[in-house]
Amino acid sequence: MKKIFNIILSLLIVAVVTIASIPIINAAPQSVTINRESDVMRSYIGSKYNWAKERTEDGKVAYCLDVDKDWPGVNVKATLTGEADAGIVYILSNGYPYKSIVGNNDQDRFITQAAVWWYLADKGEGKLSEDFTTNGSDLYNLRPHIKKLVNDAKNAKASANPTLNVDVKNSDMSLSEDGKYFISESVTPSLTGTSAYEVKVTGAPSGTIVTNTSGKTQNSFKKGEAFQVRIPSNALGKTTTIKVNVTAIGATSKAYIYKPSANNMQRLVVLYQENTDLSKTISFTAKVDKPKVCVDYVIVGDVRPDPDLTDPTPGTSCYDKGTKYNQEKELTTRQENCKFDGWYTNEDLTGKWTDGTALNKDMTLYGAWDCGTTVTVPNTAATLPLIILGVGLVIIAGGVAIVVYRDKKLNAKK
Repeated sequence: MKKIFNIILSLLIVAVVTIASIPIINAAPQSVTINRESDVMRSYIGSKYNWAKERTEDGKVAYCLDVDKDWPGVNVKATLTGEADAGIVYILSNGYPYKSIVGNNDQDRFITQAAVWWYLADKGEGKLSEDFTTNGSDLYNLRPHIKKLVNDAKNAKASANPTLNVDVKNSDMSLSEDGKYFISESVTPSLTGTSAYEVKVTGAPSGTIVTNTSGKTQNSFKKGEAFQVRIPSNALGKTTTIKVNVTAIGATSKAYIYKPSANNMQRLVVLYQENTDLSKTISFTAKVDKPKVCVDYVIVGDVRPDPDLTDPTPGTSCYDKGTKYNQEKELTTRQENCKFDGWYTNEDLTGKWTDGTALNKDMTLYGAWDCGTTVTVPNTAATLPLIILGVGLVIIAGGVAIVVYRDKKLNAKK
């Protein structure tokens, strides 16, 4: 028992460790390893604002926060300490590598780092010299871009959570002019924090489709695009309500701060994107004015119509209740070398359907094929001599056997 207990305990420990080791999707890591790139950022403004280019082990660009401290060393472990404010999120989201500012990656990266330091200095966190902010040489005219990024960051607000709203003004579907479809109104979901959405229908009759406003089948849409739902009118026997699921993945950018263990090293900030599943369910109703009944068609047996010879067989067709239904006018079915034996009301091919019978309830008609029975008759004219020869050999063999038997008896009497 002790051995079994130890085995069970070991399995539980493994399970707990495994579950604990599963990464939380889109969550920032609790610690990162900061890696230096081979080259150092040159000082595009003044002469002393060069700095090390840093990245996390997963390749994300990391920016320094404490201008007065040392650059982080090589392969430095840093621990998550919190989130930066909306201004830092704005700078990182609108700087390198996510946005192009002047069209030069190295200069865009310098602008982004300088904006982080400048923004924090204006908040009283660190200090930049006048050489950098005002007097220093700016050969590439980068200072105006830095100022703009900082000023815009000061007005930035915290990112709202992603949202998905679907407003349906009229849930009743209308019949198309040709009478083939019930069509919903055009619906344009309202999205924030995402640029696309998808639409799926559940519990709908066969043949129901999601389309764009031109009637083309489509399930994935961009923000601002509208969708419709279409139900084949001949698939509805009664007023039907369907569910439509609208889904999207919203994204929120967050700037996480990481601190090396050495206090003389700068903290770093990294931009991560967190995803949120968004979903809304709406309903549409197709109202059938007159009560209808539906007929399903099923072919019984292994024989199937030849596609080249068979008229299309509808899976389901619906008609006004009480319609005198003439099946033969609705469907003709042909197959080479076979005869279609008609439609029956039972799967065992009993109760043959009679044209002109009124439809008062949903039903299934079962189709039967009669392909006949082919019997192979041998060519007796060609085999007659062989038959005669065979009979003769049997007679001769019998005669020989009789003679041998008589000789044996006679010899025994002597």
